[in-house]
Parts: sequence; C-alpha cells; structure tokens
Amino acid sequence: MNHLSLKWRLWLPLSVVAGLAIFFVGSRGLSATAAERIIFRYGLFERSLPIRDLEIFATTGQASAALASYLRFLPPTRQQQLRLALQERLRLSPVAVAQLLYSPLGQELMVQAGRILETQSRQENARALRSALILAATDPAGLTALSVMRHYPSRSIRFDLKEGLAILKNFQHTIRETETILSVVRQQALENQTGSIPTGVQSLLQPGPWRWLEMPWAAVDESPRRLQLTGHARPIEADLYLPIVPAGQRVPVVIISHGLGANRYSYRYLCQHLASHGFAVIALEHVGSSTRQLLSFPMAYVSPMMAAQEFLDRPLDVTFVLNRLGTFPEQLYPWAGQLNLERVAVIGQSFGGYTALVLAGVPLDFEQLRRYCLKSVLHSFNVSLLLQCQAQALPPKVYSLQDPRVQAVIAVNPITSAVFSPESLSQLKIPVMFVAASDDTITPAVEEQIYPFTWLTTPDRYLVLIDDATHFSTIGEAGQNEPVLPVPQSLVGATPPRSRAYLRGLSLAFLRLHLLGDEQARQWLTPSGAMALSAPTYGLSLLQSLSQTALEEQTVTRRDR
Repeated sequence: MNHLSLKWRLWLPLSVVAGLAIFFVGSRGLSATAAERIIFRYGLFERSLPIRDLEIFATTGQASAALASYLRFLPPTRQQQLRLALQERLRLSPVAVAQLLYSPLGQELMVQAGRILETQSRQENARALRSALILAATDPAGLTALSVMRHYPSRSIRFDLKEGLAILKNFQHTIRETETILSVVRQQALENQTGSIPTGVQSLLQPGPWRWLEMPWAAVDESPRRLQLTGHARPIEADLYLPIVPAGQRVPVVIISHGLGANRYSYRYLCQHLASHGFAVIALEHVGSSTRQLLSFPMAYVSPMMAAQEFLDRPLDVTFVLNRLGTFPEQLYPWAGQLNLERVAVIGQSFGGYTALVLAGVPLDFEQLRRYCLKSVLHSFNVSLLLQCQAQALPPKVYSLQDPRVQAVIAVNPITSAVFSPESLSQLKIPVMFVAASDDTITPAVEEQIYPFTWLTTPDRYLVLIDDATHFSTIGEAGQNEPVLPVPQSLVGATPPRSRAYLRGLSLAFLRLHLLGDEQARQWLTPSGAMALSAPTYGLSLLQSLSQTALEEQTVTRRDR
C-alpha cells in the first residue's frame, strides 16, 4: 500500500476537522432555543450561514447560494468528505457521552476545544456544549455534527474561522507526513526481505499442546513502596491462565497490561493462546484506569493528581503481583514453585504499552512532557496527548519504577511521544517490540510508535506495522456480563480478526525467542517472517532498524516534489 486507507481519510476529518462543526460555541446564555445560524469570524469580518443549509447539503448534496460561496474553495473530494462528516453517526448512549465529558480527559478536551471558540463566559459555553452533545446522543438519528447543532441552546453558533483554517492546514500536513512515513516503513520491510521463506510460521497461529486453567486472583497492595510513592493502598485484581504442565517443569510468566478504559478481559484470546503454548499469563486489571473506573466518573470524580498517579500505580501493580506470588507461592497451588518469576515478559496496549516500557527501565521525562504539552490536541491530531499530559501533575522527579525481573516487552499502540524522550527510550536495554496500526487516530503510528522506535538503541528491537488496523483492532470482544466501553464501529475498523491473529503469532514468536531462548523463532521475527505470517493479504510489515534521519529525508524529498 502506498497511501492511507479510506477509513483514515474519512475518520480523521470526522474526528478532528469535523470536530470544528461539533465543538462550536457562541451562546450568550443557556436558552432553550436551538441554534439556527453559524457565524464565521475571520479577524474583523463575519459571515453567517443557516444551519438548515448544511442539513439540506448533507441529505441531498444541494448547496444554497450562501453555502456555495464557501464550498467553491473546496475541491469536489473535500466537499464529499464534508458531507460524509456531517452525516457520520456515532451510536453512543447519552450516559456514555456524559461519562466521557465529565471525565478528566473529556474536560481537558472541552478546554482545548475552547481555543477555537469565541466566548464571553467559558464556563457557560462549556455547559452549553456538554448539554448539546448529551442531548444529541438521545436523537433518534444518532450523535452527528448536525444533531449537536440542533440541540445547541443558542440561536447562533460563533466559530473562529482563522483558527479553524490553521487546524485544517496542520491536518493536511499530518496526512502527507503520515502517508510518506508509512510508505517508507513498508518499502524498507520489502527491501529487507530475504529470498527464503521461513518455514512453520503459520503454526504460530495454532493452539498449543497444553490445557490450561483460568483462575481469579485478588489482593490489596499496602506495601511501604506503594504508600511512599502514591500515599494510598490499592486493590489488585487479575485473572491467571495457568498451563497444566508436568510437575517440576518451570513455567515462563507473561503479564498483560490493558489500556485506558479496558480491563483484564480485553486480551483473553491472547492469554488463552499463550497459555496453550506453556506460558503462565497474568491479565491484570488496573483499577484506576479500567472500564469500570472510566464509566463511573460522574459518580466518583477523579482529580488531576489522582489521574496523574495512575502513571505510577500501573507499574506498581505489576511489581506487587510478582512480589506477592514470589513471597506466597502457596497461593498458586498446585503450581507452587513452578512459575519462573525472575524472567518475565510484559505485553501492554496503549496506556499498558507505557506501563510495559516503564517496567523495562524507561523513565518519565518531565522536560519532554513540558515541551509536548504546549501543543493543542486539535492542532497536533494526537488524542493521546490528553492522557499523556495528565502526568504533568506529578512532582517532577526521578521515579524508580523499573522491575529487573522484566526481561522483554511488547508495546502495542503505546503512548510515548510526550512521556518519553530519545534520551529516556535509549535507556531501554532489553528486547522490545513496538506494534503500530496504520489507521490509529488515538495514538498515531508516526508520532507514537515509528519516530520513538528510532530512539531505541537496544539490539533486539522490532517495529511492526499492521495495515488497515485501528487503535482498537487487537482488543478482543467483550464476553457476556463483562463491562465494556462503547466504541463506534468506525473506530474499531474492519480487520480485528486479522489483527488479533497477527498479534497472537508475533507475540508467541517473540516470547519463544526472548523468554525461552528458542533460536528457531528468530527466523519468524524478520520482514520475510512477517510477510509469510500475513499471507495472503500481506498487511504486515516488520523492521529491526530504522533511522530517524532517513525518515526526515524522505519526508523533505517528497514534500519538495
């Protein structure tokens, strides 16, 4: 592939640029009257447009004379994208929308949206915007840009067009840079392939020979270290997947760390697959950033400091579990003494990717945080900065969160760009795999995985790019009665089964080589191995080295053409 998928092209305009249509303001009060006009302001000049004209354009494609005066500045393809953005429906319940908007992340997004809004009272307009979004979610047509306008409690909506056009310009630059860099990764993976095709790679996708037992585990961490760093005790929950192997056989251990708003069930399919191949898998639930916690924000508000402490609590969760199981092995009867807790791998997704990297020895970089968090999400098109910049509330000092028992890590869609720097990522000394998704609009592949991969210096490093995949493609389906955060299908994408299969195979190969020392697996962790694993669709690229200089040169070269 030499270009971004259509879904990325349509969803980024919807999620960010069409956010210009959703995150409007201009109410002088909270009247019960729905908005009738949009007033565009550019410096001292103002022009208005009836919202009804947008509704007709969205449903029929017909543009009024007033709307046509704006559309003439857009090529036909952009006009069609605008129609699609206005019509795109997010099937979210009013409760889910309210829970998001009352969360710390939602409130920060409202603050950043205010940078393109003209207000007299930011508090009143934030209330109006929140009200419109929640009411729009009750609309039978679903939550759309148009339904938000219909439910906005003011006759007019004022929009700073100059700021909006600056955001659009940044968006276009981001698209071009992303297309170029993803093409470079794919091309280098093709050029690095050898003539021979590795044998047995498809066996990585098959269940292993071992039966396994799933068991819940819970405890409370009141350790001095936890209390010293965070000032509070913390409940720990996990599900253990334990292979039934011969007595006396040592069992390698893998920790699974979920992302924000997920839970210990999110990667059950991966836990079961690895357990069938002889790994003891511990799927943690980080109670401060789980599905249950995120869905309870209106009832239990989390302060900025408490949200920031999750950056410390998550790695402490892992260390506590390893300490507890090592100190009280009888808790794992009849596996007592069989788990090898001195050589552990961590697999984490998104916020869990951060967790894995910190445990592996990558320190937080507060100077990097300060620089990156000056950016606006609406300008950078990097939603993950909303989460990463919460870490600024921590006292800026060195936190010793590394656990020497962690010997290898896989970071899937990790957050990295603001919390880590080239200097901090260069301190990683153990094998690591970054997994990126081409259509990830939450932790964009270029900024959060590809450029940070170039900062790594550890010899055993791998960059994996999954084409036509999103931030949520590797997350498993929720089981019955399991808590789930509602995610629009357009964000999930069309290829979850394929993406999950790739993660199963690559994880097994990585763990066999770097946790068990199985040299046969090395051939599978190559560009040729990735190509063979992804046959016949060939939507998988793998690199073992990449130069930031080469990326920048390619970006400049293609921009100058």
